[in-house]
Amino acid sequence: MSKKKVGLIVDDIVVSKRLFDLIQLSKESSVYEISCLIVQKTSQSGLRSLLKKVFDYINRHGCRKFFSAVTFKVILKIEAQFLKRTYSFKDFDTKYDLGKCDIESVIVNPQISRSGFVYRYNDEDLNKIKEKNLDILIRVGSGILRGDVLNICPRRIISFHYANNDINRGCPPGFWEVFYQQRSTGFIIQLLTDELDGGDVIYKGSIATSFLYSLNLARMNTKSPIFMHRVLEDLFSSNRDLLVYPKVPYSFPLYKIPNLFQQLHYIVKTINYVSKKVLRTLTSRRYRWGVAYQYCLNWREVTLWKSKVIKNPPNSFLANPFIIERNCSHYCFVEDFDYTRKKGVISVYKITKDGYTNLGIALREDFRLSYPFIIQSNNELYMCPTTHEAKDIRIYRCIDFPLVWEIEKILISNVSAANTNIFYMDEKWWLMTNIDSSILGDHGSELHVFHSKDLLTEPWISHPGNPVVFDSEQARNGGLLFEDNKIFRVFQVQGFDLYGENFGVARITRLDENHYTEDVEFTVKPEFLRKAKATHTYSFNKGLMAIGFAKIENYKK
Repeated sequence: MSKKKVGLIVDDIVVSKRLFDLIQLSKESSVYEISCLIVQKTSQSGLRSLLKKVFDYINRHGCRKFFSAVTFKVILKIEAQFLKRTYSFKDFDTKYDLGKCDIESVIVNPQISRSGFVYRYNDEDLNKIKEKNLDILIRVGSGILRGDVLNICPRRIISFHYANNDINRGCPPGFWEVFYQQRSTGFIIQLLTDELDGGDVIYKGSIATSFLYSLNLARMNTKSPIFMHRVLEDLFSSNRDLLVYPKVPYSFPLYKIPNLFQQLHYIVKTINYVSKKVLRTLTSRRYRWGVAYQYCLNWREVTLWKSKVIKNPPNSFLANPFIIERNCSHYCFVEDFDYTRKKGVISVYKITKDGYTNLGIALREDFRLSYPFIIQSNNELYMCPTTHEAKDIRIYRCIDFPLVWEIEKILISNVSAANTNIFYMDEKWWLMTNIDSSILGDHGSELHVFHSKDLLTEPWISHPGNPVVFDSEQARNGGLLFEDNKIFRVFQVQGFDLYGENFGVARITRLDENHYTEDVEFTVKPEFLRKAKATHTYSFNKGLMAIGFAKIENYKK
């Protein structure tokens, strides 16, 4: 079967890394190919002199907006230099010449409105596009497209939009989330309509907002092409109609390039924020995780401020507690992270009503271990800790409780995954994990589900809806709870440049080979302990609860 043909609407054959990454991904596809570039030749594409461009912009938008646009580009250029040196985004603003690729080009000359925003194609240009027999177009160039071009292909035109368009429409992409210090930055893929940013949304996701605009943008540029590729793969492999998210009234302003005062405000806030981060580093103060526990009737009826804290070892922190009851005694498995070695091991604490005792290290590897999820099956005890540095999901079997474990099996290989929950339901084993589909090390945005007929002997099959949750405020696992044959997933809420700010509990309402839904029951903020800044893990087993929290403190003490 021949591949479906995809066209890209661009302003130039020299394109950004985001678009270049999408083209590289398309070469791996067996169902579609990017076969044509629709190159919009406009004044912004170099056909007029620089002075003419400046004059046109000022004539359309005024001097204030012109100077705002110039200074904003300067800010982005300065940040880009910092970004490339500090965060390894060396190709953040690299441009790629598609003239060297084997992709046909079609030149069009859109008719531009007096505002400079709306683009319409004349009949000659429309016929040029029709002759290429494209199945779908992707708009990655300038202009709000209007008119017949919107329906020129059988699958119409789809486009990226860097924002959650329910609350943020306009530009610049990824900036206002940083400016207002919002927890997450969304992106959507939409079918274009005549309404600005009001198209039919066919895919959406969000990642945690970074503290710097250029860093936020770079992370979105890295993440989004992967999911545009997946949308195209799904569209053409299943040959089904696209699912459209329901629309809600848009009650926010149309965001624009920040004015000079807003840019100054952003600069001052950013300098202040970075200064605090540097000062904490110089004084050995960090967000340091800890574990607290409390005896209670059940995980709902608990007063968290009454919890007792397990003291962190010097130069270390404890995190990700999981409680298990064994021979009428309670044990708490935790990540024990050493700041000097920059590695985590799995340690065990025995907890009684009289206090706690550190029993020692249960598991150590050459790479970091965390999130020691415990599984019981056929009178055997297993542990599935996070091993994303080893690029796999593996389980260990207990040989001599609680300190002797050996690796039993690697369940899934060649994957960067964290915080895996495994449980048995409806005659199947289910695995829920947080996979980073990019190279960002982002394990906080995507929840993926797999199922298997057997924990150890059968393959794990990926859920067709993966990621079943794509939201940094709800995706990452923080535990698993049970009540009256119901299963509740503890999820982490990532904050603005803050890992694990809050956690919530959601009841799994539907889980089968084709569906996943959950309803949020409640969220918990880190206000139960003095000076706590974050909380992200919650565990309960037979009368004992454990919770993870973080404070800003000297990690050497």
